[in-house]
Amino acid sequence: MSDIHITEEELITAIKKGDCIGYNKLFTCYYSRLCQYVYGILENREDAEDVVQDLFLSLWHNRKKIEVTGSVAGYLFKMAKNKALNHIRSAKNYRHMIESRSYSDIYYEENLLEFDEFRIALYDCIERLPERSREVFILHRMKKIKQKEIAEKLTVSVKTIKNQIWSSMQKIKKCIEIKGF
Repeated sequence: MSDIHITEEELITAIKKGDCIGYNKLFTCYYSRLCQYVYGILENREDAEDVVQDLFLSLWHNRKKIEVTGSVAGYLFKMAKNKALNHIRSAKNYRHMIESRSYSDIYYEENLLEFDEFRIALYDCIERLPERSREVFILHRMKKIKQKEIAEKLTVSVKTIKNQIWSSMQKIKKCIEIKGF
């Protein structure tokens, strides 16, 4: 694992083979983000850390069975959501949750989790676009820069920018559909 530019997919392959260094790299990269995500679900920092630590232990113990079909981030965040929901469902935590929250709060949080899953899938689809298309898409759709300004900045025609945006939208739509949204 000496390569600095190793992909996450290569890390997963290395972990499946028992590579501790690859496992530690993945842990370092995702631990704090996963803790923040799980904290948003559980609203308890210690429980969130416990759930994420359990996630990484489970990942290591079941490393030979890992099957990541999409992005590694999507896989880990979905695993974190499932572990957090299992934590909530456990008998003592479930009763405490029901006593301290209304059902509408729990329903609202489940909708937020679904939105987070969609957001993760969307960002993964955007990352899969060709570099120039991704750049144009981000400038127009996320940074709200006008097509004419983008065309001037990239020294291409406005029609080229329109075509790239349309093509990117089609690719993203197909990618999102493949991911089940």
